[in-house]
Amino acid sequence: MTQPRHSAFFAYLRGKDIDFVPSPHLRWWLLGLIVLGWAVEQYEGLKTGPVLVYILAEFDKSLVEWGYVAAAGGLVYSAGAAILSRLADRFGRRPLMIWPVFCYAVISACGALAPSFYVLALLGWAGSFMMAGMNPAVHAASRDLTPRMGRAMAYSWVSLAFTIGALMSTMVAAQTLPIWPGWRSQYWIAAVLGGITALVIFLFYRDLSPRIRGRIVQEYATAEPAPEAHVRSHYDDGRIVYRTPRLWLLSFTIVFWSLTYVSVSGYVPTYLVQHYHLEPARAAGITSYFWIVFMGSVFLSGWLSDRLRVRKSITAFGGVSTGLCFIVGANLPLGTPEHLLVLIWSATGFFAGFIYPAWCALYSETAESISPHGVGRAFGITATLGPIAGLFLNLGLPRVVQHFGWSTWMMIAGACCFGAAVLVSFGQGPWWVSKAARRSSVAPSLP
Repeated sequence: MTQPRHSAFFAYLRGKDIDFVPSPHLRWWLLGLIVLGWAVEQYEGLKTGPVLVYILAEFDKSLVEWGYVAAAGGLVYSAGAAILSRLADRFGRRPLMIWPVFCYAVISACGALAPSFYVLALLGWAGSFMMAGMNPAVHAASRDLTPRMGRAMAYSWVSLAFTIGALMSTMVAAQTLPIWPGWRSQYWIAAVLGGITALVIFLFYRDLSPRIRGRIVQEYATAEPAPEAHVRSHYDDGRIVYRTPRLWLLSFTIVFWSLTYVSVSGYVPTYLVQHYHLEPARAAGITSYFWIVFMGSVFLSGWLSDRLRVRKSITAFGGVSTGLCFIVGANLPLGTPEHLLVLIWSATGFFAGFIYPAWCALYSETAESISPHGVGRAFGITATLGPIAGLFLNLGLPRVVQHFGWSTWMMIAGACCFGAAVLVSFGQGPWWVSKAARRSSVAPSLP
């Protein structure tokens, strides 16, 4: 059953879910809502980075003390991922894309009124828990809607949401801090934006029905399902992903990538303020260049990954080149001109964009080869492991900076990119594909 050709575009809102194959325009609309929700949720989580120096100054706390708070937040995020990721496969994606955004908006409003550092920390932990539940739902919903789009290009849209959220956190801070100095203004802005976004998703987003999702998986999945899939329920079949060592090893790629990613999103503005003595608004502006270039790069890398059909090679190239950029940047001298800082962080953003979309495609294909009904839980594994990087980052970075300086930490972040490049070897798929094989397997665009 397909969407009636002459029906009104918003006719899908009449049902609890979408029980027909959506038209191309409806798919793009729903994908846009997913990107919007995940981008705002990322912004909610990253809004603290550009104004961390203000928080530390107001509450008279050190970077080490903040590290303890952030590390505990990572553990809460991991627990949220383990608890809530199962709901994406069992109850659908929509609830986990509405309530986390709405709850984080309320949390941001409460944070703007926080009377103490510890109240602010508790609110941050609550936000981390909610964001963890949204992560696997977003990845699974994106896959549901893009069965015939090149897989890496589909996950480029998820990367776009990460990037827009990070870019919003730096650009909003760069533009509004000169008008409203201090950190509380950023929390109020996030609260208003989150509330509006939750309302939009509640009104306009609907899940594909289980019947349509299953039909799409069987019709367009590139890998064969597990041999015993026909004798178990879909939900039980998905449990196989937890018992596959190769998938767990591939999942650890996200540990290394997360450490580098959160170093940029959470600490680079503070690094630029403390190491190069820039104003917070100017430091946020320079960090924005990383995200602007990264935004274009994720689509270029996604297109190349689908065109060349070599997920491993694209991801490894991104890991090695990004690591080299971090090492070069770490060795820039004090007093480096701002235009040179813009250049090095722009280059870092360009190469970093080659890591995530191709890795997501590789991970999704590997998970589907094990069970096409456990992809949500497979991404739940990555959401659970990701905070391991947060522990190492938030407990290690402040002490490394305290004893050895910011440059040493940036070298460590670069080395982690090399680790990500190595771990992709555990994924399913070749390092290189012949021209004849590429011509016969290039994925068509979204219908």
